Amino acid sequence: MVTTVPGELRVVRYQLPSSLGDYRCMDYGDPYSDRLRELRERYRLEEVVAGRSDEMDALLALKRWVRSRWDHGWCRQFATVSDGLSILEEAEQGRQFCCGHYTRLLTDCATALGWPARPVSLSIADCEAPRDHHIDNVGHSVAEVWCTGLRKWVVLDADLNVHYRSDGVPQSAMELHDAWLSGQADRVEMIQDEPAFALPAGEAIENLNRTATQRDCYDELTLRSMFETFARHRALDYYARLSIAGLEWLDPRCPPTFIRHFAPYGGHRWTSNPADMYWSVNLVGMTLQPAWDDDAQATLAVSLCHCMPFFGHHQSAIDGGDWRRCEASFAWPLHPGTNRLACRAVNTMGRPGTIASIEVAYAPAPQYRS
Repeated sequence: MVTTVPGELRVVRYQLPSSLGDYRCMDYGDPYSDRLRELRERYRLEEVVAGRSDEMDALLALKRWVRSRWDHGWCRQFATVSDGLSILEEAEQGRQFCCGHYTRLLTDCATALGWPARPVSLSIADCEAPRDHHIDNVGHSVAEVWCTGLRKWVVLDADLNVHYRSDGVPQSAMELHDAWLSGQADRVEMIQDEPAFALPAGEAIENLNRTATQRDCYDELTLRSMFETFARHRALDYYARLSIAGLEWLDPRCPPTFIRHFAPYGGHRWTSNPADMYWSVNLVGMTLQPAWDDDAQATLAVSLCHCMPFFGHHQSAIDGGDWRRCEASFAWPLHPGTNRLACRAVNTMGRPGTIASIEVAYAPAPQYRS
């Protein structure tokens, strides 16, 4: 009779990115919702990012486009606009908006193109009873977008039209927060794009003076002083406090406050767990189980999971071949020698996630007669 001894399997190389947190903790929107589809098609957003050298370059092009839609200012429509599309419609009528509206438009545009994006709320450390130039300017708003190529969230400030790098690597809000509070801000480079921030003037100042502020009135000189001081630390002092997805970061170097801008403040849950705010997206996980059939043919049963917003389908590539659509569970037949498998998730906008790969050496089982 012929006895089959299981063959030898050995993992020789792998790249299996691990994920943090629970990506399902926020609503990312839907690129195919009516409003985001109209935003994408009416403003031809795919042309804005087309032909860019890499993903980060495309995101920076999108940031520049958002900044170019209007100059920083104030208008009576602040409370009536509901999303990026309505902001653009008002901007086309000459209306001007501020940081939160730039952030909303940028996150909507990124989402419409298939990039996970989220707003980040910022504040200076001394925000309870601000004085001088901070009296009406204790907070700021920026977007973070997930860059799959870098496997991280990166800050895009469309209002100032800047992003930040350290040692050449684009930074997240948390990294900027830590740099500021640890006295390492000089290691951070602010990259200024065009068009740069434009100082509000004319009707924008009139609209500001119609709102309730802590000053009797604003004029161009006052605003110039306020915004020049706002930028004196490249706005990095505004990263002392940050809130994301209903969570406020808890840091002993900057304890939480119950007063902000002369008023009671609260309602956010506090966390000091990085995974609560900096969860991973666009990754795929693999589980593999060996098996032999009656002909002693070795296979690995592959099961895939993902943490991808707007998930569309999985893809696999065997032995360096073309990417092909696959199910979440499939059999991977092995041949003698080195076997290579790569898998990834692809979202509904056709944007692929990070690749997970493994190489397995297989030696068939010897056969002998007894």
